[in-house]
Amino acid sequence: MIQFAQAAFQGNEGSEAHRARRDRLAWAALLGAALLAEVGCTSGRSIVVDTLEDVDPAPSGVTTLRAAIANAGPGDRITFHASLDGGTIVLSIVGENHSILKGEVYAGGPPTFQGYRDRDYGRSALYARKDLTIDASSLPDGITVRWGGDDANRARVLAVYGDLTMRNVTVTGGFSSAEPLEDPAQPHTLARGGGLAVWGTARLTRCTVSGNRISGDEGASRDRGAYGGGIFANGLELDDCVVSGNRAIGYGAAGGGIYSVGGADRQGGVGTDSSLTRCTVSGNRVTAQHAYGGGIFTLSGGPDNLATMTLTNCTVARNLVEDHPLLPEAGQYYYRGGGIYMGGGSLSCVSSTIAENAVSGHAAVFSGKPNMGGGGLAATIGNAHVVEDVWMRHSIIVGNTMNGVAQDWFTGSLLFLTSGGHNLLGVLDVSQILVPVPDWMMLSRKHFPKLGDRVGVTGAQVLDWPHLHASVVSNGTDAGLPAVLWYPPAGLALDQVAPASYSLAHVHAGYTGFAQPTDDFLNHVLLKLRTDHASTLGSDFGSGLGDLTGVTWRGPATTWVSNPENQAWIAAWRSIDAQIDGRLGQVVLGDDFWGSFTSGSVGEALRVTVSRETQTYRLVTTDQRGQARPAGVAGDIGAIER
Repeated sequence: MIQFAQAAFQGNEGSEAHRARRDRLAWAALLGAALLAEVGCTSGRSIVVDTLEDVDPAPSGVTTLRAAIANAGPGDRITFHASLDGGTIVLSIVGENHSILKGEVYAGGPPTFQGYRDRDYGRSALYARKDLTIDASSLPDGITVRWGGDDANRARVLAVYGDLTMRNVTVTGGFSSAEPLEDPAQPHTLARGGGLAVWGTARLTRCTVSGNRISGDEGASRDRGAYGGGIFANGLELDDCVVSGNRAIGYGAAGGGIYSVGGADRQGGVGTDSSLTRCTVSGNRVTAQHAYGGGIFTLSGGPDNLATMTLTNCTVARNLVEDHPLLPEAGQYYYRGGGIYMGGGSLSCVSSTIAENAVSGHAAVFSGKPNMGGGGLAATIGNAHVVEDVWMRHSIIVGNTMNGVAQDWFTGSLLFLTSGGHNLLGVLDVSQILVPVPDWMMLSRKHFPKLGDRVGVTGAQVLDWPHLHASVVSNGTDAGLPAVLWYPPAGLALDQVAPASYSLAHVHAGYTGFAQPTDDFLNHVLLKLRTDHASTLGSDFGSGLGDLTGVTWRGPATTWVSNPENQAWIAAWRSIDAQIDGRLGQVVLGDDFWGSFTSGSVGEALRVTVSRETQTYRLVTTDQRGQARPAGVAGDIGAIER
């Protein structure tokens, strides 16, 4: 595919007019014509920007973007004169040297999380401490806002302490970095959001965020981490957007394209669900010793709140997580989630394609856990309950690599991996998913595979050559070439999902009699494996583990992972998985296994309960380009309908 991309890039060379026309055609294919109509507020003023100049103060009778932002009040909408269609506003003024937004605070030794407070985010070309709407939807070719400074004159493009609504705007050229401060409480500014930093909800429609950077310090410090090369936001709602060719670099860095906090400051344990719909996140890069989420880092509220990021009809491609080559290996180092990294909460992946992302670095094991994982998608491994669930349906996750070897999906310490059917996956690593917990009816963690699911699929079996952006340049695995927009489906992905709704059952199972010295449930599990899978595992499977009577689940619920009393239970399940060693497929002991149990007594002291929860699923009605599904008798898997 790289050779194809090079040929396409050569074809893009030519006049600026030709390149601009190619851009318009790409947008038309990606977004359709439905969103060209102006969408906006029903109250407040319309403040019309009528110049591409960036001067302060603005000349009499002229409204600059900077002046419009300064003058906008509640409910006002900033729009653009028709004569500016397709133009670029080159920002040359740092509007705020000390942009204040909320950020996380750690204190003590070792540092502990203290919540979110006002912090200094450093230099921003544009800054607003209020809700803001910037609407270029009336311009067919939109408007571009670019920071014009060089490496010696750095600033992000826009910071908003409030909600940001933005339509049909390209944000590019921003560069946020950790700069020294004479403040013991905060010795450096926060490198957050090279293009956009929003502490509120960023609602972007038909926007492009590309060619932005963030740079953290080269020493170990949470404050000096680099988060969100393109976008850093507390809440996030993206529709029909492209986030490509952005970069994050530092000792610790995350979210080369997007860093989504997920409403971490909300009260009552409820974060803010974030969403990407019909979006592309491609060709972004994270370079660090602690490197996470080449395309997207989603915190989804973090340990104190619960929220979900939902991707619908999205393409996440050719993003890269890599080691920082100029920093010496010291202490621990981690590289995870070439396409997407889950630092907390839940993820829903619907009719999306996650392909050709990569993780590279120095493989190691720290505290018994691998430091690398998930060329395409990865979740954290935690001693506390941080990540929750992943739901996926009608999606393609293939062609992703870890140090050049196929590795698509690393589940980390998820509670549940749940399929809604018709997923095409390459290599799935469930080695760190949480072990069974009987009193929560959580013996089955892996509600997978289901109808139409396939594992061990390669990119060549399901994807055709990608469509490329006409002007945005990748900073990812294919750096210097045009960024990917989407992949047409092929082969096994074509005509797979019936348009009618269908139902799937997910198994829930538990048992009573745990936390007792007489608990011999693990012996019964081994016996069932020897009986049901004798031809594959052998009639003596697990005999080396000896008598497991008394190896039991003890809890308590609030600290169960780190409770030393549970370590023998956890170790036994890890040993069983290791001895199966992929002989029952990449998904070990999922719904098919636990569903083969029947409710009733097991031995003398145990009673098993098995139930099934039925959920209904159906094909999404349109694809990433807004085209109707299905195009034929049945719908295609992935972001695009052929």
